[in-house]
Amino acid sequence: MVRDILLYAAVFLGCFFEGETSLTTSAFAAHRGHLEIFIVIIIAFTATQSWDWIWFLVGRKKGKAVLAKRPKLSEKARKIDVLLMKYPVPVLLGYRFLYGFRTAVPLAIGMSSIPTRRFFVFSFINTIVWDVLFSSIGYFFGAFLKANMKRIEDYEFEIMACILISGIIIGLLLRYRSLKRIAVKSQSIKV
Repeated sequence: MVRDILLYAAVFLGCFFEGETSLTTSAFAAHRGHLEIFIVIIIAFTATQSWDWIWFLVGRKKGKAVLAKRPKLSEKARKIDVLLMKYPVPVLLGYRFLYGFRTAVPLAIGMSSIPTRRFFVFSFINTIVWDVLFSSIGYFFGAFLKANMKRIEDYEFEIMACILISGIIIGLLLRYRSLKRIAVKSQSIKV
């Protein structure tokens, strides 16, 4: 009982703060029998709606003050604001799928003239689609692994090597990108 409460609390926190990875992993755990998929979906829906509404209301009440303290968030919110002006319905329908903008989008929408009722409708639709999609991915990935476990075990070393090499390559690319940004900033400071 306590174990289940802790697991579902972890699902809530993971979906609240992170999103896709947490939901997919939780749905995978549901397929493996550790969680109930319908409870995972309800908790994920509640967590993501909570995140959206907190940032929407922050945008409504203190958006400019928050953006003044966070330059990176301010830049993202400015990009979203431009998109909202040009394409309000697509942004409202698809913002949940804009990776890296989980905070900026509801904040920018809260700061906009979009009525609260309209945000509610689109947020509800967005979250349901997102929730069903990512929980299905995790759940069916679990089914795929179960059906192909013997074949996967035969290539376990190769799979782990690919994951390791991919992780190293991604890490090096991210490091190169950050070093390049630092070099560009230092050159602009010198000029």
